[in-house]
Amino acid sequence: MNKKIPGFIGICLLILVILSGCTETRPSEQPVVQETEPTNSITVAVDGSTFLPDATKSIKRDFSEGLTLKKALSNSGLVDFTADGKRIQSVGEVSLDSSLTWAVKLNGKDIDPEDWNMELHAKDEVIIYVKAADSTGEGVAYQTTLLKVSGGNIMPNLNRQYAGVYIQECTVRDVLKSSGVVRMSENNKYVVAVENVIPRMNQRWVIKVNDKELMDNGLDMKLSPRDAIKLELTTS
Repeated sequence: MNKKIPGFIGICLLILVILSGCTETRPSEQPVVQETEPTNSITVAVDGSTFLPDATKSIKRDFSEGLTLKKALSNSGLVDFTADGKRIQSVGEVSLDSSLTWAVKLNGKDIDPEDWNMELHAKDEVIIYVKAADSTGEGVAYQTTLLKVSGGNIMPNLNRQYAGVYIQECTVRDVLKSSGVVRMSENNKYVVAVENVIPRMNQRWVIKVNDKELMDNGLDMKLSPRDAIKLELTTS
């Protein structure tokens, strides 16, 4: 009887080994974790093209049901509308003079301001671009001048840009007068105010072209396409 016990124990051990192998989790049986589907979004882009190539940028925003084109423009953080909400006043820090206008395309198609309340769909692409105010079609390569206004250390929150179509033989004075934000003296020889900011006794508006300060007679300087004029408020 006692001689049969070792054999019985061996059989029991063999059964335990087999059972252990059956209960072990195999790699193929482990649950598979699926990645979350990406959130639906829309694209809002600024296309500066030949007018403002440095202004070109693109951002993505989450899409939600009922989102309109105008709301998407507002939510982009790039667009400021006019007081009546019918036109785009500025994009980023850039405004346009009367020779240019901001226009909007949806999926490659021009959308008039009266249709900005149309609802969008996921993956729609909105493009904000610049065109000549009197342009009847595309494909015309316009050149521009740029006016930058900076409050410097005195008014750091004053930081704007104004773009306009380049006119041959135009001078610094011509651009300042046509900007709509610069008030000249009666003899048009110096700047009185910019953005309604009149310098105090120890301050002045410095005029620069392509980062070089102008001399007293610099207002008669003729400009080339893509020249940038800068008005900066500084202490005397």
